[in-house]
Amino acid sequence: MNWRKVLFYTIFGLGLLVALQITLSVIAVVIGIAWTIATSLATLAVFAALFYGGFKLVSWYRDGGATGSPTDATATDQSAPEPPTRVEELKERYANGHLSEAEFERELERELDGPDVDAIDRELSRERE
Repeated sequence: MNWRKVLFYTIFGLGLLVALQITLSVIAVVIGIAWTIATSLATLAVFAALFYGGFKLVSWYRDGGATGSPTDATATDQSAPEPPTRVEELKERYANGHLSEAEFERELERELDGPDVDAIDRELSRERE
């Protein structure tokens, strides 16, 4: 048996095992660092969500616990007032004395009948008056 070959293969095998151990250790360290970063980010996200929820709860409590969401309240508060309808305008003109009772009734009928009534029917009703 050649002792040189045995010694060579023994040293080569040990060197290969050491290189394999170093490579696997580096891979494990990289995976460990990535896992640490991922779990740290997940923990920060949970704490941020808890902080945000606590902040919303405190602000809701300070507002008196009003029902409805804050967006609903601001949307209704900031909406512009609706313009008066034609019927409301007629009532106001009649109340101020700008229309007589007959004019008010005629205009009110015309407004309430709307576009469903034919123009001929309106003409006939005007001629009867």
